[in-house]
Amino acid sequence: MRALNYEEVIEKITTFIREKVNEANANGVVIGISGGVDSATTAFLAVRALGKEKVLGLIMPYYENQDVGDAKLVCEMLGINYKIINIKPIVDAFEKSLEFEPDKITRGNIMVRTRMVLLYAYANQENRIVLGTSNKSELLTGYFTKW
Repeated sequence: MRALNYEEVIEKITTFIREKVNEANANGVVIGISGGVDSATTAFLAVRALGKEKVLGLIMPYYENQDVGDAKLVCEMLGINYKIINIKPIVDAFEKSLEFEPDKITRGNIMVRTRMVLLYAYANQENRIVLGTSNKSELLTGYFTKW
């Protein structure tokens, strides 16, 4: 098995990010920052590709007492601008409009889709593109929310 050349992988990914932003004639990217390894890695690669001024992080907790410390730390360490948006009022209003009580999976998907809508709203407003944070293992195991 061939050893992975990490610098080569980083270069390929950062080149891809730069090319896609240039092709879209965009001002930069917006990323959902959770503080986890996937969003932290994505943010690092975006900063490396574009510079910190072209990366916007959105931290989107649902629970009032949800710890956003790791997400803020990632943004601050990378020097990127970020916004904290509590999605609870949006999710709760949406759920009230339903004719049923959503189960745990449905509720989780509503939260994920709410975050997606916010990411795309900021991307549209600021002429950015959304940079996703999914990874290959999620794709291979089907662990994602479609649309």
